[in-house]
Amino acid sequence: MTWPEDTIRPTAAPTPRKAPNLAVGYLLNVLLPGAGFTYIGLVGWHVGWIGILLMLNLTGAFLVGLTTAPVFGVLPLVGFVIMLVHFGQAYARRAAQHFRPDLEAGVKIGLIAGHAVLNVVLVGLLAAVVLPGLLGARERASAAGERAAAMSAYTMVIAAQSGGTLRDGPCPLENVVGGDRIASCTVSGAATSDPQVTVTFTNGKTVQLP
Repeated sequence: MTWPEDTIRPTAAPTPRKAPNLAVGYLLNVLLPGAGFTYIGLVGWHVGWIGILLMLNLTGAFLVGLTTAPVFGVLPLVGFVIMLVHFGQAYARRAAQHFRPDLEAGVKIGLIAGHAVLNVVLVGLLAAVVLPGLLGARERASAAGERAAAMSAYTMVIAAQSGGTLRDGPCPLENVVGGDRIASCTVSGAATSDPQVTVTFTNGKTVQLP
């Protein structure tokens, strides 16, 4: 007597795939951030990390230009480190699945080569359009801060004149807003009705008021 199960031939075991080299994956991520994910068959995360790192770079550059605080410049680096950690975890999960399903080698090469071309295009766009705009925004923000600091210094001078304590020489800067930008400030004509204030900033620029 035979059972129906006895007539079923066992399915052949799938041919083992050669595991992608972990070091090559990390190297691809260093040279072309995100490309290591396509190398291990995760195209979605490749595209996702391109977008994430691009946004972090633009956001960091914009905030540095707007606030002149260099701390925002580390945003892309933080994102890059997180990407590498994520890649290590993704590689371990794919290894547990024996890297199945996977992409054809030609598809992987095409996607990674496309990423390299995209990098060249983005670098050219950044150099031609984005950087000048960011530098202009930084200069405008810096100029606005300097004007505000100069006006604050002039206001303190007028207040000191009204109190009868103004003398030719250094400005009273105790309560000046943005005083950290000012390298020196001098008053001339303190005894006149219209004292002159010369403000020199740490970047070398000089403003005279009024």
